[in-house]
Amino acid sequence: MSRLKNFFKRGNNNQSDSGPSDISGPVSVSHNVHVALNHQTGAIEGLPEAWLKLVNKELTQGELNENPDAVLQAVQYFMFSQKQGHKNLPFKILATREIIEKESMEIENMGSPLLIRKKEIKMDGMMSDDEVDSALRKLCKCGNPFMRYVRLKEVGAGASGTVYIANDSESEGKNERVAIKEIDLSKQPKREMILNEIFVMRDIIHPNLVNFLDAYYDEDFLYVVMELLEGGPLTDVVTETVLKEGQIAAVCREVLLGITYLHSKGIIHRDIKSDNVLLGMDGTVKVTDFGFCANIQGDEKRQTMVGTPYWMAPEVVTKKKYGKKIDIWSLGIMAIEMIDGEPPYLKETQLRALFLIATNGRPQIPSWNKLSPEFQNFLERCLEVDADKRASSEELLKHPFLLRASDLRTLKGNIQAAQQILKKTM
Repeated sequence: MSRLKNFFKRGNNNQSDSGPSDISGPVSVSHNVHVALNHQTGAIEGLPEAWLKLVNKELTQGELNENPDAVLQAVQYFMFSQKQGHKNLPFKILATREIIEKESMEIENMGSPLLIRKKEIKMDGMMSDDEVDSALRKLCKCGNPFMRYVRLKEVGAGASGTVYIANDSESEGKNERVAIKEIDLSKQPKREMILNEIFVMRDIIHPNLVNFLDAYYDEDFLYVVMELLEGGPLTDVVTETVLKEGQIAAVCREVLLGITYLHSKGIIHRDIKSDNVLLGMDGTVKVTDFGFCANIQGDEKRQTMVGTPYWMAPEVVTKKKYGKKIDIWSLGIMAIEMIDGEPPYLKETQLRALFLIATNGRPQIPSWNKLSPEFQNFLERCLEVDADKRASSEELLKHPFLLRASDLRTLKGNIQAAQQILKKTM
């Protein structure tokens, strides 16, 4: 917020910076259902009938009896995730420690019997729509980007905006293509968040991240220009072709470089998986799905939860304090994807997957004995249930497994084969 205030100073403000925030009266009061574990009977009580049927359908009575705490944790996270899935923003909010602590409290209170008083908080320094518009005019290029970029096709549309692929007419014969996200600001209730996101994204530049290139502001429309990788998502490659161990090591190294950079900026990705790793036709590997990069492949329908349960670290589900090492667990699950073509529990429903993650810890890998000792140890370091003992991204970048990495250009054959099978080209 301080960066916004420095960029666009607000006038006629008589409140001191140290003064308390003004809090309005109650807007509405909502009754949450009371979900709790009966330790005498081992049963979960207070669930609405529909939720109770879901639990009884997806979990056995033995599982309910043996692990009632894990059942409650899975249900609470599932309820929270379903609620989050309905938020419509043109970007994925970058996860910082403060955001994670807030969400952890919200998950803990899912099913609380308390009356929750919703408040409208007026913070000192909050900007009006007119002030946000004025700041956007200073921060962005004014005008329509399609005066420079030749629109080729639409690849997706939804609450987060419409995404186009376009040619850069100023790329001096290189025929460079980009992704452009068009956002109708008149439909966005949280304009100041969008402005702040542009500030943050301008400073996030790394060879292993899908980078923000530019922003245009034109008649209440914001256009965000992003890098485009023509090889598509890693998912296509892992589901249609078989990767060699050296290729897996190369992908893991590149993703780790991107994760390490995000962590150095105080940002946790929270959704590392093959869908969110994009490939260039030359084997370039870049992490996407953070900030305005979310949904630039036109796959908005896939984004239904905060994080995706099949790749989720146990401490997220079990409500233990968690931090940046959840990305390392997800990297380990993504490595299993590259071995087996899919993550563990993919054939299970989301609720049951959450329960299995909470109870089983590190998943079994059917082809474990076929892996090199270096790869086995790498996976063990990623998939350590105790987050304090789990390796950091910096430690993994020094792991011997990465010395087995193949040249990234060897991925080109896999990319082309997957695109041919799936009949997909950008």
